[in-house]
Amino acid sequence: FVIPPIDSFHLELEALASAFHDQEEELRILQSLMQDQNIRSKSISEEEDRAMEALNALEIDTHTFGEESHLVTKQCSDVMGEIDALSKVQLSSIPFHIDVDWGEGVRTQTVGRYPTINNLRLAYRVNQKAGLGRKEICAAWNQAAQLITFTSGLNPSFSSSNVRIIPLSYPCAKIVFEGQSVHNLGWEALDGEDESPHVPSLSITLFLALLSELSDHIINASERNGALYASTSPPFPMTTTSIDSVDVTCLGGTDTASWSSVVFCIAVNLRWLSQLVLPSDVRQVII
Repeated sequence: FVIPPIDSFHLELEALASAFHDQEEELRILQSLMQDQNIRSKSISEEEDRAMEALNALEIDTHTFGEESHLVTKQCSDVMGEIDALSKVQLSSIPFHIDVDWGEGVRTQTVGRYPTINNLRLAYRVNQKAGLGRKEICAAWNQAAQLITFTSGLNPSFSSSNVRIIPLSYPCAKIVFEGQSVHNLGWEALDGEDESPHVPSLSITLFLALLSELSDHIINASERNGALYASTSPPFPMTTTSIDSVDVTCLGGTDTASWSSVVFCIAVNLRWLSQLVLPSDVRQVII
């Protein structure tokens, strides 16, 4: 059986059409794959860009961290140097010579019989005959305030309820009461006749209150810790308003004799305080 040429031609055309259709389908699939690859390539490129940006940021951060680390290391080195220098500073070299005893001829009526701290007379009022003026009294109370501050520093758990002392102010130490009112432990002006001849009685009262609270704290803490001086009490019993059974809130400002006695008792208790808590090379007490 012989196929006519025309029919053979039609068969070839159909075969070519089928092959074309198959090729066209493959091309469509390849184009789809190519499109997917382009999308993936773009996504990977964007990821690479982001990775490079992150790498650049990381390099910048690394460089910044290196500089900051160098600065911190230098600061630590400086701090360690300061700590080493401070460790060689002997704060305990601050002397507190307190004298409350008088032998024969040690004091005369001209000089006046006063307790002293670092050879400065601690007094209630000026005494021109004895050559005792505001400057020396302010300096003596300033030393007493420093002793209280120094002792408080050795007892970090101590905190006064309402009294704070500022020892290194000029011309006299200051006492802050309840964080509001400020009182001079002496005179604001060292010269002039317009001010009172005596230290403000309220300032001494507040000083006594702080001394009493600090002493009670040290004694109570020593009892809890079983220290050797747990049973030690100050020579003159005191409260926040009294000393040696004298209620200072009842004393008038002109009662010089009573206030002078109060100052003497305070000085004795200050000496007791220095002997109680400070090393011997600090207090260097004159007895």
